[in-house]
Amino acid sequence: LLDSLLQEVSMTDFKASVVAFEVQKNFANKFFSNKAVAKSLIDDTSGNLLDNLYKLLYVFTKNKKDSEKTTRNIIKIAIKIGMLQRGDKFSREEKTNLVQIQKNLRTVAMTLISFYQVDHTYDRNFVIKYLTELETLLKNLISNHLTDKSVGRVEQIFGVVKTPEFLDSVYVPKKNSEMREIMGVVVSDLNCCLEAGIL
Repeated sequence: LLDSLLQEVSMTDFKASVVAFEVQKNFANKFFSNKAVAKSLIDDTSGNLLDNLYKLLYVFTKNKKDSEKTTRNIIKIAIKIGMLQRGDKFSREEKTNLVQIQKNLRTVAMTLISFYQVDHTYDRNFVIKYLTELETLLKNLISNHLTDKSVGRVEQIFGVVKTPEFLDSVYVPKKNSEMREIMGVVVSDLNCCLEAGIL
């Protein structure tokens, strides 16, 4: 199945669903005997969001390898957390922290949508504050379960998305019209994820 999926994707394309399938399979084989845990954690709606986030990163970095790395890291962390949750590996305190992460993520998503849709509302410091908080919560959650390499993945992701340069390129009018256009699609994907209860 993986081989046929990979054949459908040319070398220049990035497909979140293919990466997600690969990561889930590897992580499930290493840590879980229960096959139900390995059930797909990235649905079509999330896949679309990740594909468009990749495009946004690619336009920003102008570097395919770096954009893929960041998007792959997001997928890896999301899937590993999802599988740890399904495998009931979190303590009661960690489950509470996970709920806080989900609330924070939802707030960030709604803020990103609002700043895009309503002119002159963009507040860079507000977004950076929430993203920094989210990064800390994620690192605290995974540090007892995953390797330092995974913690490094979280740092790599936020090292890109919470930078003033990245955020300004998306939100400051006329700074980067191509990113602004892709952000319109990302906002639509975020709305779909919120409506579906994914975020």
